[in-house]
Amino acid sequence: MTMKQNLPLYEFGRFTLDPADGLLMRANNLVRLTPKAIDVLYVLVQSSGRVIEKEELMRLCWPDAIVEEANLPQTICILRKALGKSGRKSQYIHTVSRRGYRFKAAVVVRDRAATDAATNGNGKPRTEESGDASRLLSARGHSDYASDMSAEARHQYLRGRYYCAQYTVAGLKEAIEHFQAATQADSSFALPYSGLADCYYRLANICMRPGLAMPKAKAAVLRALQLDPSLAEAHALFGLIKQVCERNWSSAESEFAKAIMLAPDCPLVHKRYGWALGISGDFDEATKELLRALELEPRSAELHVTFGIILHLARKYEQALFEAHVALDLQPDFYPARTLLGMASLQKVRLVEGVAELQKAVAIADVPWNLGYLGYAYAIMGRPKQALKIVTSLEQRADCHHVALFALALIYAGLGWKERALLCLIRMLNNPNEMMGLIRYSPELDCLRQEPEFLKLLERGIP
Repeated sequence: MTMKQNLPLYEFGRFTLDPADGLLMRANNLVRLTPKAIDVLYVLVQSSGRVIEKEELMRLCWPDAIVEEANLPQTICILRKALGKSGRKSQYIHTVSRRGYRFKAAVVVRDRAATDAATNGNGKPRTEESGDASRLLSARGHSDYASDMSAEARHQYLRGRYYCAQYTVAGLKEAIEHFQAATQADSSFALPYSGLADCYYRLANICMRPGLAMPKAKAAVLRALQLDPSLAEAHALFGLIKQVCERNWSSAESEFAKAIMLAPDCPLVHKRYGWALGISGDFDEATKELLRALELEPRSAELHVTFGIILHLARKYEQALFEAHVALDLQPDFYPARTLLGMASLQKVRLVEGVAELQKAVAIADVPWNLGYLGYAYAIMGRPKQALKIVTSLEQRADCHHVALFALALIYAGLGWKERALLCLIRMLNNPNEMMGLIRYSPELDCLRQEPEFLKLLERGIP
């Protein structure tokens, strides 16, 4: 359902619904809802007092997607919980048996322009999405690049960022080509080198041997910083490389501090620092950083998944599920969101649902860690033959065998084969990638936590 900026505001009780920005406020506090929940609430509020048929709600809120009918009652349940109940009944949403739903409360419609004028333009700020290059670069703390770089370099860089965000092997390889083209178009342009570093860092997690990919990532990020020492996103990525590859937290933290000082309103910087804090176990500070990133860029599926994974490590599975659903509302084909949904579902002992989501993730991208979580799911469900079939598939991928070590460890842990799981984790020390950061707190590895070799592994400097 498409939101438009000229839509009015809707007030009911203590709530204000802003459908243009996809926000619900209770007094001055934001109520966190998925985009689809906002869509459903908008349809109901807009037609307050009238029964909205289930079919009409499905057609309006899921127009281009094939979804199960159960999605609607699940969304209604989320809304009722967010809006609150009076006794056992919902104050706002009434179910009309075998027909649909009716919004019961009186609704006041306020003109957006009049509201802004009344507050002298100091009302709630909006977050707008745009393909404009200067906006994107400004978000990275480098609006000056929008005018200084050549048009061709800018075009190639933005295309590279688009493909990099897909987090697929094909997308990352395509992104590398565009970033390299940007450096050829303008050799003094630092951002494409930072983009190249990001690609190689990600490839180390999904298909390229870390011993090959990580040096490429480090070389590219150092080149970016040589060209522009004030490039905040490069400092933040360098911090991650120092933490994951060199296991040097003090040096990593110094890079994050520089990045935040240089670009305090850059969501990517807060995302990377939040991730680094999360895999180190500082979940409270990680949450602060990631929520700050989401304030700056609320419609980023990748950001919601990053936050969801940290919540998963912190054993906050319901919240992790919420972030996965938000990400899928924003980007239905973003496979890391499917993986997160499957991971958290398994920990909530929703095994069938978890396997189904992980199968969907693998169907989109059969990267090693997708397969690892699916194999783990099969193992804990008592389906060892299917788990071992994935083990065989991973072991046959000689070109990315070292990438698959974490995935294999997951499956062996699920099967209860502790020695093999530990051997995989130990071998990761010589070929570190970002999966190293998940070892210390992953609930999937809980069966190993009291093993002497696992404790030694942590002492050797796992991030």
